[in-house]
Amino acid sequence: MKKTLVLVVLLGVFLMGCKIGEPTGRDIAIQQQKAMSKEASVSVPIPSVSNFQEKKTISKWIQRWDKASIPAYLYIISFGKVLGYYVVDGKPAATTSYLMPEDNIEYSGGGTPFVVSAPDIDGTYGTNNPGIRFFTAEGAAVEWAGDGATYLYSDVPINFGYEVPRLSK
Repeated sequence: MKKTLVLVVLLGVFLMGCKIGEPTGRDIAIQQQKAMSKEASVSVPIPSVSNFQEKKTISKWIQRWDKASIPAYLYIISFGKVLGYYVVDGKPAATTSYLMPEDNIEYSGGGTPFVVSAPDIDGTYGTNNPGIRFFTAEGAAVEWAGDGATYLYSDVPINFGYEVPRLSK
């Protein structure tokens, strides 16, 4: 009985120190953010959309490239300079795209979930350099990555106003 009384007294002292019901700085900031959001919605209402241009573009893009084999032009660019182009078979893929999940969810003895790195399809771990992988029309596998490495991808040749060399045949 004494232990219970002591626990009740300690709990009461603790709760009195917590100032129950008093908002924290975070609570105040969240309320201010909600009020500002409501004011912004009333002042500048979200327009009704009827044309969905971005969705149309994405749909058209997917339909354009959804073929078993499609020749295209991939221009290799380094620090803003077009170095040349490849005629490629299919769409380039990011070196950071994978066929398997990058992480696994494991569970501790107590049932708490935690994330661990999963091995890649070849059994290795780690990250790849940012870049792209693609196949030339002749079947060569190419990876383009590194500092300043960018590219332009098109289903028709691009006129840059100057000669751009083809990088493979």
